[in-house]
Amino acid sequence: MLKFRSEVKESLLLVVFSFLLREYLTVATILFVAFGALLVGFKKRPNKMTRNIIALMVFASYWWSYGKVIDPEVGLNFLTTVIVLKLLEKESERDGFMILFGLLLIISAGSLFEKNLSYVIFYTMSFLLLIYDFYLNRGIAWKLKDFSIALLWVLPLTFSLFFFAPRLVSPIPFQQGKPSPGEVGYTPDVNISMIESLASNDEKVFEAQVSRMISQDDLYWRGNTLSFTDGWNWTLMNKSYGHVSSTENVADELTVKQSIRVYGRQEYFFTLDHPLKIMFRSREVYLNDMRSLSQGRSDWVARYDVVSSPVESFSYVEEDEKKYLRLPLKRIDKQWILATFKSEKLEDLNQELREYFAKNGFSYSLSPGSIQSFNDFMKIRKIGFCSHYASALALILRVKKIPSRLVSGFMGGSYNPYAQFYSLSQNDAHVWVEALENKKWVRVDPTSWIAPDRIRLGGEGYMASVSQSNLNLNSLKQFAWLYQAGQWFSQWDFRFYQWLEELDYDHQETWMAKLKLKRQWLYSIAVLMMVLFMGLYALYLSFKNKVPKGSPLQELWRDFMAKLRDRNLSLSFVSLSESRRVLNDTTIDQKEELLEIWDKLVVESFKNETTHNLEELKSCLKKI
Repeated sequence: MLKFRSEVKESLLLVVFSFLLREYLTVATILFVAFGALLVGFKKRPNKMTRNIIALMVFASYWWSYGKVIDPEVGLNFLTTVIVLKLLEKESERDGFMILFGLLLIISAGSLFEKNLSYVIFYTMSFLLLIYDFYLNRGIAWKLKDFSIALLWVLPLTFSLFFFAPRLVSPIPFQQGKPSPGEVGYTPDVNISMIESLASNDEKVFEAQVSRMISQDDLYWRGNTLSFTDGWNWTLMNKSYGHVSSTENVADELTVKQSIRVYGRQEYFFTLDHPLKIMFRSREVYLNDMRSLSQGRSDWVARYDVVSSPVESFSYVEEDEKKYLRLPLKRIDKQWILATFKSEKLEDLNQELREYFAKNGFSYSLSPGSIQSFNDFMKIRKIGFCSHYASALALILRVKKIPSRLVSGFMGGSYNPYAQFYSLSQNDAHVWVEALENKKWVRVDPTSWIAPDRIRLGGEGYMASVSQSNLNLNSLKQFAWLYQAGQWFSQWDFRFYQWLEELDYDHQETWMAKLKLKRQWLYSIAVLMMVLFMGLYALYLSFKNKVPKGSPLQELWRDFMAKLRDRNLSLSFVSLSESRRVLNDTTIDQKEELLEIWDKLVVESFKNETTHNLEELKSCLKKI
């Protein structure tokens, strides 16, 4: 590969980059990268007019996808397109420099989006390849020794900045955390009358390292609860930012500890159901009576710890039950519910509803069409996804005087046994019901009655089963060895970035306190450290460049031989004629000029020092 043209290597790097960051690049950008790589590979170069038309089409696609929103993803797509365009018009050495630095910039920026060890390896290999190619194109020999010495100077400074410089408490989220319209995904509210169909969405939302593996039936991850409804949709009303202590004492063997890492800005903390407490930034926080906890308006939390007890019911905290019975439903719908369902107790009513759905041909689908009301769903369409069934069940329970609410969150998750963590994507988003009975909130999930495979397989697994073209990790389970290999490799991504992100500001303060160091001391001597570092480097360069002086002719020979070594030409011969023959057999550029310099230096070397032709020596110096 190193013998390929620079443009080919740069195009291949862009192709691999696009594959790794395919979640953040638009389809137009990825297709443009592939198209550009093909043109470069076959040495085809479109004219200026064609390039401008293509550029306008790609940029128009950004406007169509993002509108006037300018976020990091837009910048990533824009830079990728610009680099491809520059590759297609590469003509001068200046273009080569622009492509080199553009690739270094975009590959570095990609590390802010794709946080895994695989990308770190790609970044390192790409950097080395680009630097090697830069030296090769300049006709300079690649010296691993020089590169290693440069690393020895850079690494101590990097180490100091990484471990001592304060890190952001709330990192900049390069994912917004919300699904695009028309895609499966978590949303705090449930507006089902606005949705006709949902497309698969495998964007990762969070990872949760757990103290033990959890039964599939208990993999419910709570986001927030909803109690206000217009008779079909459920709206997010006031948020509770206060924290109420938990009154429950649960044995340790019944709890599950979780370390959550969220990938995008979220409005609520995600927790395994049912949560007991949340801990973040060295503080312990208890949940409110809604069993959910919203994040600060401007303070995003990416990592936190949770303790949960995964059971189907939990104790009721005294509060106003009326808000869980409010029901703006038409009288005719209420009368129909009372006439159709006779049971009064929750367990009996659930069984009656389950039998009703089975006997009347209800089905589960992500493309049910427009369903505008409870009546439309129960009597006419009889098809829908989790939100439709959860909303219908909660309304029926309220008519039967059973307090109920919706819970929006996730159900399922892909488990990695090597690092003991669950990975949750937007495909795992789910909505279920909680009903109040005997002073306990009881989880009821009507989706399990209609589509048991959705619960048994989880969201990702279910999507893979209904769409054979969805080649995600779960669909690889049919190839056991390939699936296990993927799980084994993914653990290192998880472990690496977990270690990397755990070294936050609070952890820095903790271990600095153990060493009896204060960050203020480091600030006060930071300037002195930089001056010392620069002084040492200047001293190193002075020693490196310190060469014993000789006659002008000797210095010319020394400079000339150094230039030859830079071009991988080493003349370790006794015979001058043999050396000249080696130079004459090379294919290096400017060979004639090189031989001319050689001949002049040889001639001057056989003269007495006092008879040197100074004009010839100056001419040689200029050419060298």
